[in-house]
Amino acid sequence: MKKYLILCFIFVLALSVNAQDKDSDHVCKEDPCSHANIFAPQKGDFTAAMVFGRGAYLNGGLVVPNSYPSTVDGTSPYDNTVNANSNSITNMIGAEGRYYVGNKFALTLSGGAIMRNTPAVLAIPGVPNSSVPAYAAVDSSENIDVTATIGGQWLFKTKNDRLFPYLGFALPFDYARQSLYDPTVTVDNLGNVTITDLGARHADITAFGVQAVAGVDYYVAKDVFFGFDIKPVSYTYAVSVKTPGPGLMNLESENNTVSFFAQFSFKLGFKF
Repeated sequence: MKKYLILCFIFVLALSVNAQDKDSDHVCKEDPCSHANIFAPQKGDFTAAMVFGRGAYLNGGLVVPNSYPSTVDGTSPYDNTVNANSNSITNMIGAEGRYYVGNKFALTLSGGAIMRNTPAVLAIPGVPNSSVPAYAAVDSSENIDVTATIGGQWLFKTKNDRLFPYLGFALPFDYARQSLYDPTVTVDNLGNVTITDLGARHADITAFGVQAVAGVDYYVAKDVFFGFDIKPVSYTYAVSVKTPGPGLMNLESENNTVSFFAQFSFKLGFKF
């Protein structure tokens, strides 16, 4: 259903391309007044756009160690926001804001955060040979995903007063964390006690990078636009730290990802 709603919205925007703007109350910010100024972003303008494409949260390789004793998983982090064969124009991945500090340059900001937390609940033993059941423990879990990107874009004008290509840069930062704690305590027939976890087990990933950005915006109305952009070159460094339990040694691993023309996105936005 989401896919069809998005495609319908794009279709409506495409139809409006042929409509004429009849805004008799429009006042240009610059003198002399020209038709191009109706669409061109100017100093002090702000745009907000919904971004579509491959997911923007970097959490590839986020694997929490199993309860002790076991081998700590050696999966290294990787930039799962880059994939050669998987992308989708109907996948809403976040929002981007642009503030034009000049008529041809804008500062950009995009990102998001997801945080989940489940507190632990101890197990309750049942009563043998009765109708009183046992209650299993509830594992404690914590999940954090954060992505934030700042950057800048230089806008260029063309012979088409609705079409505005741009070049720029982006500095992405990502953080992902997952913690697990199993409070289960078992006692066998001989009275031996087994504690599943002495404390929480963690895995976290920290990543940052630098990207070149190239794209184009097309204004279908004075304050409504759609656009496409691509990252001609992108570099991401990611490091993960896995903690199997309190007092135990951490396992660290790192990854470097370089991509060329491998990240695409579609945008629908408004100018304020």
